[in-house]
Amino acid sequence: MPKHPTRSLSFGLLIIALGLRFFRLSSQSLWLDEGGTWSEATGRSWLSLFGDLFSPRQSYPLYHLLMKAWTSVFGDSELALRAPSALAGTLAVVLLYHLAWRLSTPTVAWVAAGLLAINPFGLWQSQDAKVYSMLMAAVLWSNRVLLDLLDQTKPKQVWLWFASVVLCLSLHRLALLQVLGQVLVLALHFRQAAWRKWLWLGFGLLSLGFVAGIMFGLRQDPNAPPIGRTIGAFQAAWLLLGRLSFDRSSSDLTWRLLPVGLALASGLWLTWSHPRRNIILSLWLLPTLLFLAVLAAGSPLYEPRYLSFSLPLFCLILALGLAGIAQQRWLSAGSIVAITGLSAWLVFQQPYGIWSGNAVKEDYRGAVQSLAEHVAPDDVIIVQPPYIATLYQYYASRVTPDALPIARGFGRIGAIGYDQGEFDNDYAALLAGQRRGWLLIAPENAKAIDPPNPQYPQDDMGKVGINFLTADLNDKWRCTDLPYWEFNALRILCQSFPRPMQVENLALVGTWPIPKSATATWDNSLQLEGYQFQAWADGYQAGGTLPVQLAWRTNNVLVKDYRLFIHLVPALGAPVAAQVDTMPLNGGLPTSRWQANQAIHDQVSVPLPKNLAKGRYLVVLGWYDPTITEVAAQRLPVTASTAQHRANYIELGTVEIE
Repeated sequence: MPKHPTRSLSFGLLIIALGLRFFRLSSQSLWLDEGGTWSEATGRSWLSLFGDLFSPRQSYPLYHLLMKAWTSVFGDSELALRAPSALAGTLAVVLLYHLAWRLSTPTVAWVAAGLLAINPFGLWQSQDAKVYSMLMAAVLWSNRVLLDLLDQTKPKQVWLWFASVVLCLSLHRLALLQVLGQVLVLALHFRQAAWRKWLWLGFGLLSLGFVAGIMFGLRQDPNAPPIGRTIGAFQAAWLLLGRLSFDRSSSDLTWRLLPVGLALASGLWLTWSHPRRNIILSLWLLPTLLFLAVLAAGSPLYEPRYLSFSLPLFCLILALGLAGIAQQRWLSAGSIVAITGLSAWLVFQQPYGIWSGNAVKEDYRGAVQSLAEHVAPDDVIIVQPPYIATLYQYYASRVTPDALPIARGFGRIGAIGYDQGEFDNDYAALLAGQRRGWLLIAPENAKAIDPPNPQYPQDDMGKVGINFLTADLNDKWRCTDLPYWEFNALRILCQSFPRPMQVENLALVGTWPIPKSATATWDNSLQLEGYQFQAWADGYQAGGTLPVQLAWRTNNVLVKDYRLFIHLVPALGAPVAAQVDTMPLNGGLPTSRWQANQAIHDQVSVPLPKNLAKGRYLVVLGWYDPTITEVAAQRLPVTASTAQHRANYIELGTVEIE
């Protein structure tokens, strides 16, 4: 037996793994499933979460209980939510080192732990507020307890192994795959007839329980997030190889998988031929084959992270394979360098690496930040599908001090019998009588409950999305410069209503009331008929916005696309403290598209810097022609005004920043 690893080596390994897993831990936005973790941990009672431990429909009940305890102490920031996964991922690296040391040599243990430490898939799970990193560590501990049980069949070891099994199953029900592998190892190991009989019986019952659990567990709420995809077993095996190796699609890696394939084949052969190491085949290969068999039966269960608990043993098999080809030192060293080097490169790779600096998770933080910079207090915000409201709620209170509108949704969309008539009723209930509506949509998730219409090639978002996308084709105005603003798997769309929409027939009838205020005209054409500041519940605060409602009209057709500016200044002549520079309707309705004598309403939000000092500020407004290069000549002259004004801007009034 090899000499036991020193504490200093284990501590050094722990520090390296810890540093890698906490590096840029909060750089990515929370994505949908992490939002679910936050909602469960902070929004439910201790009693209800404890009851989930005994519910077969709950996939990972213990994790939510642990996260509730954690967030009660450390809060619910992005860093706090992900820290348990980072700590568990670090522990998994150390546990793998000790497990590999038990089954092989110190060199193999170091290589296995090193491969897991830098593995992109493992790093992703360690920086995700989900159960999978914690499950990885728990399964490794359970496997180590299993080795102790194989060496010494004492009641203490039996009960300790049983406790580890309960822990794993409480963390995630799919840990049953690993438990089946462990029971198979025990059944093959013990030679006593009574033990073998009961173990084989247990293996059979657990297998039946697994099948029944899969069939029962997949009957979920159709409005809930999808749990996985339906793909063939061979395709899944190929894709899993890429994910477990480098957290990429295998088709994107092609020849780069060659050193992994070589090491994997060598490692599988060496585990098969070794009397003690062959238990790895039961612990790794059996769960993998069972998972693939379920997929082959047509279950929509393909999701690589469901097998993430097998990643450490996958790294151990690779390490054994690399040691097995050590007779050809150049081949062994070259494979190690290729695998670790490619792993390190992929985590920084543009634009997909988790440390690339780009948004590689669904960018709810960026999307809600953008909404916060543009919405007004009386706007309607719709989320699709409705369950993404959790992430909107999480970030709405973090990216701005303003009390943003509550997210609303089409609650019954996707239900059986839901037709266009019911959609129109819901649409009217949400937006009738409103000036402007915003849509935050996750298209891939929305497709599950609101499939796109194949008759419309441009439709990749379903009824809700296409309604907003075609706003300017249906007597409404688009209020974004592009068809939609994109935030890595999320989109923001906006529609503004030229006239009030009626509940009964969705017709646009009448006119919007014009705020009573001073008026002004620029260049004898652009008329400001009224304006008003729209107040947030807690007033105007640094880091929030100043929304301004504007009513416009033009005397004649305009051929140029003018831009308007709104500045906040402590006093005339002082440096600008806050400003916005935009086209009407955020670029959705340029002035060259205005019709003569057409009433135009717009809502413009001025971002207030976070370091803006408290106090009273003067608000001024003007227009300019961006095609003119000379700054002095750019601005349009004020040709008439009932407000205080200068040559090319008017004073709207003052506001207090609190």
